[in-house]
Parts: sequence; structure tokens; C-alpha cells
Amino acid sequence: MNECPKCGGEDIAIILWGLPKFSEELENKVKQKKIVFGGCVVSRNDPQLECNDCGLRFRK
Repeated sequence: MNECPKCGGEDIAIILWGLPKFSEELENKVKQKKIVFGGCVVSRNDPQLECNDCGLRFRK
């Protein structure tokens, strides 16, 4: 399990970059805050995770 390096929180979401194909499953994961959208511009060093407690975006 991942832990936030800033606050130690364990409520972590995966950041989804690009233009994802919409589905009911994706919608449910967004509502549950298991996935958040990062944007459509993708680079090599984009953060992979976001802390739902403090908002920090970070890499594994």
C-alpha cells in the first residue's frame, strides 16, 4: 500500500493521464476517489498518485 510522503495518509488515488475512454466502471472509481484525472498533456515525469487527505501529487 502507498503512503503519502507529506502527511502519511493512506487514502491514495491513482492519477489517470490522457484522454481515457469513459465507462461506468471509471465513473464509479472517480466517485470513490480511487482515480483522479491528471489532464490530457502527458510527460515522462508526471505524478502517479494523489493523496486524498492533503492533495499532494507524487510518484511511487
